[in-house]
Amino acid sequence: MFKERRRAKRVDANLAITITGGPEEAQGKTLNVSTNGVLFQSPRFMDVLTKVQFELVFPSPSATNGAKEERVEIDGVVVRVDPETEDSTVEFYNIAVFFTFLSKSSQDVLNRFIQSH
Repeated sequence: MFKERRRAKRVDANLAITITGGPEEAQGKTLNVSTNGVLFQSPRFMDVLTKVQFELVFPSPSATNGAKEERVEIDGVVVRVDPETEDSTVEFYNIAVFFTFLSKSSQDVLNRFIQSH
């Protein structure tokens, strides 16, 4: 029998992500997100254990502040890449990142999003 190892609820999410850590900036889309990490697709290969900084764009839960989106900055480390090696024939890599730092306000935005899904 399979035992779930994840400690946090993971929800499907199609959010814009901009990765600013590493040798060059890259854009991508998330596949899912939790309070501990994110899985996203990127055209750029990243080695496991690479430290990254990135920005996620969440839809705003209300228009009271006039903003249609909320941006959060997060630090993390790459824990999984599929495929595992760089390949010029691959269009997108699935990259899993474990969060190492996010501010209290970023945690609040992330928690609100997860709870609403």
